[in-house]
Amino acid sequence: MIVFWLYTGLLFAAALGFILVPQFGLSPRRVDADRTRMNVDLYRVRLHELQEQHRVGALDAAQFDIGRVEASRELLDDTQLAEYAVDFPLGRTIPLAAALSTPLLALALYLHWGSLDQFMLARQRSAAQNVEKTAMRQEAVSLAATSDSADGWSSLGRAYMAQGRMSEAASAYERAVALGGRAPELLGLWAEAQYFAGDRQWTTKLQALIDEALTSNPREAVSLRLAGMAAFQAGRYPDAVGYWERLTSALPEGDASRASIAQDIARARDLTN
Repeated sequence: MIVFWLYTGLLFAAALGFILVPQFGLSPRRVDADRTRMNVDLYRVRLHELQEQHRVGALDAAQFDIGRVEASRELLDDTQLAEYAVDFPLGRTIPLAAALSTPLLALALYLHWGSLDQFMLARQRSAAQNVEKTAMRQEAVSLAATSDSADGWSSLGRAYMAQGRMSEAASAYERAVALGGRAPELLGLWAEAQYFAGDRQWTTKLQALIDEALTSNPREAVSLRLAGMAAFQAGRYPDAVGYWERLTSALPEGDASRASIAQDIARARDLTN
């Protein structure tokens, strides 16, 4: 109960700050339009990363949706701040009264309709589901580790990525590459795991793995997707267009990601001009 009210107080303090701080110093001002453009670019890169993590199993559907909504919300907030600073024409009295009365209204509504017991029950159910998922993933890891084959270590890498253990996934894929004769699809997965394990920093080693994979198979999808993302982040927009166009031609006609890739290609072309 104490923890619940502590979090409630912190959220109220944050909300109060958002309402009152603009009343004591902020004034309307225009912000450089390049900031909006940069925010849109960062949003698209973040969306790419979420899609990639969802594809490899590092994020489930719910986590992917939450991440996408959060990225969209941050883009909207930044864009609004880039257009105009916050301004309240009603003076300071009305916002102050509204801020102070909000927690009282929320408490009254909670006492009338709310149920802390139901809230705690929902948290317990969520925790139980997470424990069940973790147990299933650990079982998959144990089964995959008993096999000394490229497929077994590749399965182990996918299981580690689903758990967000990117460094261990990279090690598992490295073993799979050694056992699988450096197959291009395994090279792409190994590079992808290292990319996420290294905080999405592109290195010459990653580029060498991608080049090797695409030399063996120019249509290797994971390598093309990853190389395009890295090129876009580095500002090499023509290279990003090239990788993503090759990726589009390698994907089936009904692939759901084709539309998103087409939008990214158009954006990269705009930035090239």
